[in-house]
Amino acid sequence: MLKFNLKNKKSPLHQKFDNKFDKSPYEIVKEDINKVNKFIIAKLKSDVPLIPIISEHLLKSGGKRIRPSLTLLFAKMFGYHFGDRHIELASCIELIHMASILHDDVVDESKLRRGNPTANNLWGNKSSILVGDYLFSKSFQIMVNDADFLVMKTIANASQSLAKGEVMQLSLTNNLDSTKEKYLKVIEGKTAGLFSAAAVLGGIITKQKQDTINHLSLFGNYLGIAFQILDDVLDYDISSNNFGKKIGDDFKEGKVTLPILIAYSRSNDKEKAFWKKVIEDLNQEKNDLKVALDIISKYSCLSEAKAFAESYAKKASEILDKLPKNDFNVSLNTICQFVFRRKS
Repeated sequence: MLKFNLKNKKSPLHQKFDNKFDKSPYEIVKEDINKVNKFIIAKLKSDVPLIPIISEHLLKSGGKRIRPSLTLLFAKMFGYHFGDRHIELASCIELIHMASILHDDVVDESKLRRGNPTANNLWGNKSSILVGDYLFSKSFQIMVNDADFLVMKTIANASQSLAKGEVMQLSLTNNLDSTKEKYLKVIEGKTAGLFSAAAVLGGIITKQKQDTINHLSLFGNYLGIAFQILDDVLDYDISSNNFGKKIGDDFKEGKVTLPILIAYSRSNDKEKAFWKKVIEDLNQEKNDLKVALDIISKYSCLSEAKAFAESYAKKASEILDKLPKNDFNVSLNTICQFVFRRKS
């Protein structure tokens, strides 16, 4: 899980949930998460050895399963206790996420994820792409077997949104003319859409009214945006424990994330010329990352980006105030805060 250091900052969100950190928010669905893992492994058994090998490599690489946890927690919040749909649909969400990881690591030419070698590093790009496609197809098979039109529509829309967001992200690479609005649109697609779907599924299988479904969709959207912004911050946050993610990976690829957008907007002419050289032209020299980090620090860009992410986590928390008050609500509220200390 990625950790974010909010030293000397005491927000209303911190004050509200500081007393909830004695227990991980995932402990309450730990048994169900184990069932999700077993269900996925069973579904991915194949006479093509590379499929289960790469899939199990991903499953064992760490992470807190935040997306399937949202499905499980919301289902339990609304009293679901009469079947395994929450397990199967949480697995469906995780399979889509796993597939996107395989594809992303190829596109980004990543060598490590959470300190472990990526699948493309171990088995090559072709294998990663094709197994990723297989995982997508398996998720849709589970979705169709569920035979609920609202479930199918929710997952199909999230999958389309994810793919669209990834394509849109290409327009932000090496492009300093991007705006915060375009950046948010990208992360709403590539990250927040799946968070939103994960939350909504918990409401669908418990037959919640449309107003409640809308609340769940917004909760997932806000939490997903916060999650992605903080992941982008980590690329430049030398105060954090990276857990396998090297500082400057996004920088080296010329990705225009929120810290860069803030830094560029505040830079003087000389600094703007530097950003154009290293981001747009991707002409980077040995000490350029240090120069970039100095400029980012000079203008307090990480603090502003973190505060922006926190505002979205707070919006997600406020939505929970409108939903049933029980242990599962407490756990979801804790995730809103825990996102600032997350490892994945």
